[in-house]
Amino acid sequence: MAPPASSSLRGLALIYLGAATLALAGSLLPHAHSAHGPVRWAMIGAAYVLGTVLWLGRSRLPGVAVDAALAAGVGLVTVGLALNGPKSPQYSQIWFVWGALSAAFLLPPRRAGLQLGFIGAAYGGYLVSADVALKVAIHTWLMTVGTASLATVLVGLLKQRVQRLIDHVAETAKRDPRTGLLNGSGFEEVLDRELERAQRADASLSVIIVDLDRFKDVNDEFGHRVADERLATVGAMLERTKRRIDVVARVGGQEFALLLPETDEHGAYVLADRLRRAVRDYFADDALATTASLGVASFPKHGSTFEELFGAASQAVYAAKELGRDRSVIYNPEITANLRSAAMREDMQSEEHLAAVLVLAETLDMRDTGTARHSETVGRYAKLIAAEMEMSPRETERVHLAGMLHDIGKIGISDTILQKPGKLTDAEWDEMRKHPELGARILDGARLEDISAWVRAHHERPDGRGYPEGLADERIPIQAKILAVADSYEAMTAERVYKPGMPPEAAREELLRCAGSQFEPAVVLAFISVLTRAQSADATASAA
Repeated sequence: MAPPASSSLRGLALIYLGAATLALAGSLLPHAHSAHGPVRWAMIGAAYVLGTVLWLGRSRLPGVAVDAALAAGVGLVTVGLALNGPKSPQYSQIWFVWGALSAAFLLPPRRAGLQLGFIGAAYGGYLVSADVALKVAIHTWLMTVGTASLATVLVGLLKQRVQRLIDHVAETAKRDPRTGLLNGSGFEEVLDRELERAQRADASLSVIIVDLDRFKDVNDEFGHRVADERLATVGAMLERTKRRIDVVARVGGQEFALLLPETDEHGAYVLADRLRRAVRDYFADDALATTASLGVASFPKHGSTFEELFGAASQAVYAAKELGRDRSVIYNPEITANLRSAAMREDMQSEEHLAAVLVLAETLDMRDTGTARHSETVGRYAKLIAAEMEMSPRETERVHLAGMLHDIGKIGISDTILQKPGKLTDAEWDEMRKHPELGARILDGARLEDISAWVRAHHERPDGRGYPEGLADERIPIQAKILAVADSYEAMTAERVYKPGMPPEAAREELLRCAGSQFEPAVVLAFISVLTRAQSADATASAA
């Protein structure tokens, strides 16, 4: 690797000025050689001029000026030898060796080789034109050019060795000593480079942050040695699980980061959840289990700089911690804001997981303005149906809560799909159908196992044509059937940007038409009974 042009020109300028000064000092010595005539003084003056030009123009001259200046030096030496002829000092060949050394130091190998070839040709031309015996000329040429060649090779080898050492030191500075992974500064450098590439190619890119839960307890309980071993184990686990193009780094005490080129937030979420389960399962049988909370952010949706993407993923980790840890969360600014607000409420201390999940449900409604208050309305309908079917007060309240949380899995679905004004494609429908399972995972993490099962099944159908598992009739919890009716009625009657709301009477007829196939008949009848009484009460109130 050659030095930058300005540095090379500065070094070459000093070489010329130093060589000219050395030659001047030699010329002023007593009993100097007879060749100290006008030619020698002209060469010294030319060297001073060339050195000064290079020094003054070091920041403006192009890189090729280095090659030209070196060649000019060889030319000066050759002309001086030719003009002095037999009067030339015997040590004049040293100037050719100096030229080769300078080229080897200042230029990359190929260009230094060209300079060496020019030196051989120039000196050979001088010897041919001089009155020198052939045998002597050949011997002199071989000794001079051979010495210059060996010097060039030696300097080249030394440069390579120094460069390898520099590269090793630079690489070591970017590595975490405990895990061997990239450290924070190394990860930032790679992410900046990949962001530039993604911007040029209009491609996606995602970042996952992995934060080990309550890792301080491991340090306190077992000591730093065991904690370091766990960090190394997690780092190796992440390396094994990632793709070849992905990058893993340790960016903090118990914090790791992954860079996923050409991956959107949904693909990153799938990997994040696989990593989360791998960490949990690996340490499940240890005396002090280790779990991880993971945050996902993607370019360009969540940011276009290192600071924006890393900050977004860090906030998603915060949300994962607030939701009970051992979970993966895709960044959403409303989630973080609401969770931070909720975390300050005094009454969250006893119901922190439930409150956090309710905040997520509220966030989901805010995220899609076309379905504002959708979760709250479905929860109210579900509660009315459960009461009409004479469920216990406690179970009625659980169904009410399930209605408020039934679509919480949509937090992992892209905004472009949720807010699409037209018909979804098959691929988009496949993505949308993942939300019951995603919601169930969130609720499992919040220790709402009963509601989790109902939410997972709220798009199943009695005829077995629902999703995600294609359950039929008795295998579907009655609570999930209640959610299905409440959700469908609200969706049919609510106003949307892309469709007007259906009249209540038409929506009821649709429920009755699909009873037995899409909906449970008993649930449909109970809901219509509730709606009929409410309509009668409204009519009576209006008449009064």
